Amino acid sequence: MSRNKLLAFIISTLALLSGCQSMADEATIGVPGRVVNTDRSIIILNASLNGSGVSGTGGQECCMSIPAKWKPGMTATLSWTKDPSPDINPDGKSAPVIKNGISTPEWKAWMANHRKNYRTIEKTIPLPKYGETCGVTFIFLPCDGIRIVIDCDEKYSLFKDLPGGKEFYAELARRAGGAKTCR
Repeated sequence: MSRNKLLAFIISTLALLSGCQSMADEATIGVPGRVVNTDRSIIILNASLNGSGVSGTGGQECCMSIPAKWKPGMTATLSWTKDPSPDINPDGKSAPVIKNGISTPEWKAWMANHRKNYRTIEKTIPLPKYGETCGVTFIFLPCDGIRIVIDCDEKYSLFKDLPGGKEFYAELARRAGGAKTCR
């Protein structure tokens, strides 16, 4: 392993460990993670639980680290980065058109300004109870609500018989306890 790769590995390991205060000295397991965004007005860029996370692309990714066994009183640091206005810059300008899939200098300049919109939110939450796990599912709800699902039975009951199409996200948000109006 090259010196740079070793240094990067050590730094990333230390960063991961520093976010796990409440889970220190716990045996962990690797599980897949997935982001489901029910708030269609924003984009979730990434989400993590104690520094172990996934991108916001919506597909299942490997791997996150969680305690092998849930215990009462466990907490976790939940963090996510969102784009609250995907098509508008802080100065009110819309994104320029990309032609033939090629980033233009105008688009690159727009994106450099657009990143100022991004917001990172961090919360300490009780780690939800789980027995058998199917991974970590981050369900993003309207008004910065979020529900973490780790237990297989809970995930199955939330996602069972969801309608397709436009109703999918609204029904999932309702089942997951999402707010109907923001305060």
